[in-house]
Amino acid sequence: MTLKSIYFPKKEFSTKEEMFKAFRSNVNDIIEFKKAEIQKSCDKGISVSCRSLDLNKYADQVKGIKIDSNYYYIAANTTGILDGHEDLHVKGIWNKSVKEQIFKNYLVADHELCIDNVIVKKEYVEMFVVTLPFSALGFPYEGDTEVLVYKVPKDKIIHQKAKEWLESGDAIEASVRMQYVTILFAMDSNAPEDASLKKNYDDYLPFIANKGDFEYIPYYFIIKEAKNVRESSLVVFASNPVTGKISERLIESLKNTPTIDPPTSSQKSVWDYFI
Repeated sequence: MTLKSIYFPKKEFSTKEEMFKAFRSNVNDIIEFKKAEIQKSCDKGISVSCRSLDLNKYADQVKGIKIDSNYYYIAANTTGILDGHEDLHVKGIWNKSVKEQIFKNYLVADHELCIDNVIVKKEYVEMFVVTLPFSALGFPYEGDTEVLVYKVPKDKIIHQKAKEWLESGDAIEASVRMQYVTILFAMDSNAPEDASLKKNYDDYLPFIANKGDFEYIPYYFIIKEAKNVRESSLVVFASNPVTGKISERLIESLKNTPTIDPPTSSQKSVWDYFI
């Protein structure tokens, strides 16, 4: 079997160990390239389905946060999802950025920073991080996720189409513009020189909520800190399906949602990215 990685598009590997050797020689450069790039989560398969969260349903998790029905609460990003670039956002990723960027970031449409696409001006955009169960966002994963939330006043929405969409409660997704700051690499290698990478792999693998979607995960990148750069967006389709508007009607609708069986024959594998 010939193996390929998205990080070595012009190379083919005959064994997993040969591919790991290539990572060993190049991973520091790959990490620097990742840090240099301004990314949009909608391009990475980690957008969030957007219905405004009714945070009053989670009093224990949101202690100290004043919940107001005159605001929309937009889930811009979540942790615990392994995306299409083999990146894993972990808890704590947004803590520093939230402190630095509150009232400095816009909510816009389609990641277009222009007058016509502004949904809410930056001076009205509050940001905070809250821990919620994945089930609160409509997904069958076990455990909790840390959510980057944009709190925006309903009467400050100046984009008419976005206003109508949010009021309707129809599905839409949210995506964050971001730059990675702190990245660890994890690799399932038993080679002595890879001991620290193997430790990262074993330490963080339990925090991948969607690992059941994969037959095997040979490596991944752990994103410990990221900057939310200038804006987050409402988009029609985004990359992390666990983001979006947190809806007042969400909890009641979840009660009537049938149990979702785990994937079987349609399971994905990171190896699906290899040829």
